[in-house]
Amino acid sequence: MEGDLSVISLTEVLELIHGHRGSGVLELRTGFLPLSLRFAAGEVVAANILDWEGLEALFTFPLHPQEGPFRFRAGPSAGGKPLLPFPTLLGEWARVNDEWDRFRTLIDSPSRVLETIRPTPLLEVFQGGRSVRAAAKAWGVPLLIAMERAYMGVREGDLYPLRRYTWYALRIRYQGRRGKTLEEFGQLQGLLDGSKNLGEVIAQGVPEALVRRYLVQALASGEISPPGRGWLLRDLTWEMEGRGA
Repeated sequence: MEGDLSVISLTEVLELIHGHRGSGVLELRTGFLPLSLRFAAGEVVAANILDWEGLEALFTFPLHPQEGPFRFRAGPSAGGKPLLPFPTLLGEWARVNDEWDRFRTLIDSPSRVLETIRPTPLLEVFQGGRSVRAAAKAWGVPLLIAMERAYMGVREGDLYPLRRYTWYALRIRYQGRRGKTLEEFGQLQGLLDGSKNLGEVIAQGVPEALVRRYLVQALASGEISPPGRGWLLRDLTWEMEGRGA
């Protein structure tokens, strides 16, 4: 089974597979963002955005994308425990999508670095500047909970977003293979030698938006594959959505 989400909705595709107790892998994409779901007897037993796995990754993918190709490859069931019972999965997916939409009205992505204005015991983790993802790790809580705390901090005036992101620290070395992606961003070629991080490249005058578009296309095509590329691609696409790119 294959098609486009502009013709049949993602929820209809999921319900078809569930209703027929299908086993196999559903692969889909909206824009540059890919999602892979593994089914066993109609239940979702694994989900990933590139190397980012599990429910946390799944629930950041839009449940109602307007378009994008999909393909379901049926195969023998490899078993596995459902991530959640199917009706619960759809309900939670919709609820968490709504939560992400709300939080992103103030913080465009979990990679945004925030600074504390009044370092309360909970928010002192942001002293000196820290991303929501780094705060989640420091707190030992799920990313969504960290995002809610950060959202409340910004809303109450205890936190403010800085003009940088976690990915500013990345160092990318261009390996000399001139692919299509880099041809579209020739301005970057001489700067991607691994000697500077992306924040320093931007400080040299390369527009942030250009660097972001390059990263999205290079990650989506597999041209670059740093650890954490799944969550990085999700955050970058969120940032582009916030700018109407």
